[in-house]
Amino acid sequence: MCHFLEIIEDTENNKTYKKELSTEKIKHVIRSLPRSTLITFTGGEAFMKADFMDILKYSAKNHKVHIITNGVSLSENVVKQLIDLRTRSLFSSGLLYMGVSLEGREEFHDKVTVVPGSYKKTRAGLERLVDQRKKIGGKYPLIHLTCVISLGNVMDLVPLYDYAEKIGVNVCNFVLQNPATYWHAKDYDQANHLLKKPPLIEEIDPKTLKGQLDLLLEREKNYSSQLRFSPNYITPNEIVRYYSNQSSYKDYRCYTPWTKMAFSAYGDIFSCPHYRLGSFDNENNISPWNGERSREFRERIKNEKIFPGCLGCCQSEYIGSEK
Repeated sequence: MCHFLEIIEDTENNKTYKKELSTEKIKHVIRSLPRSTLITFTGGEAFMKADFMDILKYSAKNHKVHIITNGVSLSENVVKQLIDLRTRSLFSSGLLYMGVSLEGREEFHDKVTVVPGSYKKTRAGLERLVDQRKKIGGKYPLIHLTCVISLGNVMDLVPLYDYAEKIGVNVCNFVLQNPATYWHAKDYDQANHLLKKPPLIEEIDPKTLKGQLDLLLEREKNYSSQLRFSPNYITPNEIVRYYSNQSSYKDYRCYTPWTKMAFSAYGDIFSCPHYRLGSFDNENNISPWNGERSREFRERIKNEKIFPGCLGCCQSEYIGSEK
């Protein structure tokens, strides 16, 4: 599962939000990005930040924007603002993509989120967003529904895809459950986690899982909602192996050090969530993209291709078994 709950709990219990970057600092960072950049806001939960809409509007002026949310905060007012921020074409700035996480049937979703009633709120927010887009007759923002595959929801995958098709979601994305632990407290250092094999995943009966994946693929032939699995290029057979703890990290590759950069609410900079590259507090106007830590990490990836701790990461790419 995603580790949003751990981050939110730490924020609330230890008041770590007081150490977050100011809105002006975040805007300064956004200004430094090339206009061709796609900015993704995730979390935790982005809408929990009081001035998030201000940051979002600022970002959408000159960049394409993608938001991943639990959907609970998608009220009529928020949805209207989001639709107003939409990009008008693939080549212009604005809100390009909205992702909403739904973990399965109501009972299971509420168990995962530890918030009774969150399933109904998430569905209501998602449907509100889709309906508002239909009203204006626009294509954007594109909308994806994301679900993490697990033993507890394996029989919910097909109904979720049916639901995505029914309401008009563009993409239904099923993601591997990642047992790794990420922690983005200020000045964190988890580089050693890359060398550790992640904990075993809770296994799913191979026949059951393969049967549900086959049903998804059969439906895709007639659905307008695109079916997607993450990591990129992963096959149904590999998904079955993964949930039998038979996968090898050597069958994956990582390209994030060349394609993505992220920063936490505290100003820590990273491409891989385990490997901290620096901080906005101490970069001395040197771009962390070309900093010493970045160059070192790229060199390590060139040599190693991938690390044991990368297995299950949604940012990796499946290349198939080595012969």
